[in-house]
Amino acid sequence: MLRFKKGNLLLAASLAIILLLTLSACGNNTESSQNSDTDAKSDVLLVGVDDSYPPMEFKDSDGKTTIGFDVDVAKELAKRLGKSDVQFISNDWTGIFQALEINKFDVIISSVSINEERQKEHSLTKPYIANKQVIVTKKSTSDIKSPDDLKGKKVGLQAGTTSEDFLRDLVSKNKINENDMSTYPLVTQPFMDLDAGRLDAVMVDIVVAKYYIANNKDKYNLAWESVDAEPMALCFKKKDAELRDKANTILDEMQADGTMKKISEKWFGEDVTKNLQ
Repeated sequence: MLRFKKGNLLLAASLAIILLLTLSACGNNTESSQNSDTDAKSDVLLVGVDDSYPPMEFKDSDGKTTIGFDVDVAKELAKRLGKSDVQFISNDWTGIFQALEINKFDVIISSVSINEERQKEHSLTKPYIANKQVIVTKKSTSDIKSPDDLKGKKVGLQAGTTSEDFLRDLVSKNKINENDMSTYPLVTQPFMDLDAGRLDAVMVDIVVAKYYIANNKDKYNLAWESVDAEPMALCFKKKDAELRDKANTILDEMQADGTMKKISEKWFGEDVTKNLQ
């Protein structure tokens, strides 16, 4: 059995007190460090993007830098929110909304079309750009001029987009065979299969189609575009309605002072942020 003399007991007590004070100081330092990290992160706007969607958001020729229309909009939004910086976080489109709600980033600024489901599950801003669904074919294709001509044709599209919603509606109406519809993780991939002759047409957002056609004038044809506009919005977490409202005010200011027009003309050669109704 181990025994202590009186002097040893005093020494042990003193050492215990010193140890407790040291641990307490370490704990305070850790907490201070964590608070500092949190403050630093809150000063940076974290933006979720599917950065394979030219010209809205995609990688520059260096393969690292994210550029595009939405990127310029996000940078201006961050500046007007008083943030010191903006960080773009790449995420597959099919999981991007779930990633938002588990705090992977603050907002999705990545060509989010407004629909009833997204309005219900997230906090969407007012529209900031007008979009439409279109059909792109090769220049040599002459027998596809509308969705009614897609019966028996091979059609490609990006999974989880409103293009998929549009085509599945055509499948339900027996206007296209489901087996002829091919979905891809990235919007660039159906264009590659169109080039290779494995597809007859691509269903896609008009903002993407215009970029591809402008850069391949002898290759692609805009065969059809929807009559109805499909406006896009910035998408915040459901609980961040207050931040969404601040973004709405900023979007109004960017429209009024010509910033949105300037960004649009940079990427599209025209102002696609007007006539949003």
